[in-house]
Amino acid sequence: MQSLSQQLLVAGGTHPSLRTLAEGAGVDPGTLRHYFGDRQGVVQAAFEHLMKFGQERRAWAKGLAERPAREALHHLLEQIAAAWTGSLGGMHAAGFAEGMSDSELGQIYISSIFEPTLNALEELLIVFHARGELSVPDARVAGLALLSPVLMALFHQHQLHGRRCRPLDLKVFVERHLDGFMKGYAK
Repeated sequence: MQSLSQQLLVAGGTHPSLRTLAEGAGVDPGTLRHYFGDRQGVVQAAFEHLMKFGQERRAWAKGLAERPAREALHHLLEQIAAAWTGSLGGMHAAGFAEGMSDSELGQIYISSIFEPTLNALEELLIVFHARGELSVPDARVAGLALLSPVLMALFHQHQLHGRRCRPLDLKVFVERHLDGFMKGYAK
């Protein structure tokens, strides 16, 4: 399963065929059909395998609650940006691409990869609200407000190759975005 998941990440949203996935995993397409039924079954199993990544990241993010709000959120966003060129960007690109063409796979991506990250962020924001560091009346809205611009900038620069025509200093972007977020949610 690890090799199939890796093939999906390497493809990074290009909709690899069942044959391409099988070749990358070093197996016959018939073997994949036997175990998973069809391409959708293969992709679904790969996403479910990747769910472990989301659970691990959620546990890691919870550990940031001991830090001051700005420091914790800055560290979280920097880690997302740093991991993007590794498997994280491919995972989200595959999730978006597969999910846009198949609503069932979209639901699997959302529940196994995107929501665990967002839930961890929401939990952090609730802690910072309870400690009086931020005013967060709706943690889901605040979490999306913090995370979405960063994900869009990362997609722009990497998967969409925006760095070729309009490069963005992601460290500066994260810093300025966080400045605005902290002002907007100040206590």
